Amino acid sequence: MVGRDFGFKFDGQTIYSLVLEHTTDPPPALDEEFLVFVMGPYTAFDATYAFDDAEELESPYVSDPLFDPESHIGDDGRASYESALADYCLDLREAYGVRAFLATDVGIPTATQAGPREPSKSVLDQSVAFAAVSDAVVFVFSHAGLTTGVGSEFGAILGEFHLRSGNREPIRKPRERFRVFRTSDSTSASIGETPDTYEVDVLEFETRGELLTKSQQFLVNLERDDPDRNLRVFNPPG
Repeated sequence: MVGRDFGFKFDGQTIYSLVLEHTTDPPPALDEEFLVFVMGPYTAFDATYAFDDAEELESPYVSDPLFDPESHIGDDGRASYESALADYCLDLREAYGVRAFLATDVGIPTATQAGPREPSKSVLDQSVAFAAVSDAVVFVFSHAGLTTGVGSEFGAILGEFHLRSGNREPIRKPRERFRVFRTSDSTSASIGETPDTYEVDVLEFETRGELLTKSQQFLVNLERDDPDRNLRVFNPPG
């Protein structure tokens, strides 16, 4: 799709073109321009940081349908929930032919990462821009990931698009384009209250296969050509 910039740019280039340029293509002949922005915790819960006697545990990590501490390793050599989310993006690309990506795939530096005179963009501003230009926005939460930071970002993004229930401002992105997937043992109250607070659906999953099946149902529903639904990708201000 040409021209999906919506005013979101970085260093003279549209965010949409940066996503297409820097993220992984789905298999040939599939819909490489159907963007799915995936969000969730990047840090895995590690009991050694929380409990003095954690060394007595068989593993400092909790059992989880997505996260495997033996195979999901970050750049620092430690177990990483971000790596589990990256595998989920890979599954979406290969199974359903969409351009699924994480914010870190695009590689825009934040102020702390950039030099003093180099261009940068805050984490929240990046997430808002990626969500705005994407066809679908998926949040994934499970007990194995730390939600402290991403939980706040999650609410800020939905609020940025004017999705809070009772808000009278024009909605910037249809609620139908957002979906939250969580395991039943994930304990964030704010995430659990999403249907009431933002009228965005939250679906539970118990296995990786169940998550992929429900993800497919969500994406197929968005791809339907239904003239009775006004599902614009983004409604720019003014």
